[in-house]
Amino acid sequence: IYLAILSRYSHAFISSTYPSIMTINRRSSKRISTTSLKTSAGSSNDKQQLRSTKKQKLSTTKKKSHWSRPGVEAAARLVSLPISSSSSTLDKNLKSWNTALSHYESMIKAKGNTKLYNLDQQRRLIAQQWREDYVRNEECNMTKDQLLNVIIPWKFGKGKPRNALKPLLQSNKEGDVTRASMLAFNFAESSIANNTNNNEDGDVNHVQDAIKALCQLSGVGPATASAVLSAYCPQSFAFMDDEVIECLYEAKRGYTLKIYLAVNGRCVDIAEGLNGASGGGSSGGWTPADVAKALWTVATMSARNDEVGLCKVFG
Repeated sequence: IYLAILSRYSHAFISSTYPSIMTINRRSSKRISTTSLKTSAGSSNDKQQLRSTKKQKLSTTKKKSHWSRPGVEAAARLVSLPISSSSSTLDKNLKSWNTALSHYESMIKAKGNTKLYNLDQQRRLIAQQWREDYVRNEECNMTKDQLLNVIIPWKFGKGKPRNALKPLLQSNKEGDVTRASMLAFNFAESSIANNTNNNEDGDVNHVQDAIKALCQLSGVGPATASAVLSAYCPQSFAFMDDEVIECLYEAKRGYTLKIYLAVNGRCVDIAEGLNGASGGGSSGGWTPADVAKALWTVATMSARNDEVGLCKVFG
């Protein structure tokens, strides 16, 4: 204790009596410290490597924290696979996409058991009926019963239930559902025609118009509209799964028309890339709806810790 008190008073005495000495000492210490750091940083590669490693770890952590839905990192991994003809792993990467899509039905069963699987099949069958009606009569429509008892339960079962929308959906009249869906399907047909003629601007406009037509119904937003249109016209529309939005949309996940068009555009581009890489041309077997299915499938696999399924996809 005595030594501590003595040191304190000695320091105070020197500071008041010889302030220049203390100033010199502080400056010298600062110069020595700065010189030492510069020398150490300039002569050591190990520290640079350590800083680089830390940056990589921070980057990885940031990327992982971006996903608010479980499993999306697996979907992002699928999207990152090169599918250009110059890629040395093209065949393997195409196989990954095809394997992911082939496991869609098994993941539907895993997600919602037989109930969701049956709804998925019903949705496919009513869409087939719509197509047949259009070919025969050049017009078709969705019924209120199909909307409430197939489309909505399928959407809620595959994603997050939004039961607050049910009263709004039930408030729609049969005639309103008929007119809105008929208009939407006509726009969808126009999008197919534009796609065939390589008119990309017209295709995007008709996709937007089709979504808007269905959004006239109470309780129907772009996500629900995409649940209808991706069944009717998978060549032009992807379903707006949460996992697909997060994977393909760089900003915060949302359900606006602007976000849907951006995500759907990415699905269109990926489908064209897959078709071109597999030799089928832009009008080959892959559709935007298929791309969304494959991404949802691998995200669901990852969220369920299905390591066997992921191993089959990525090898």
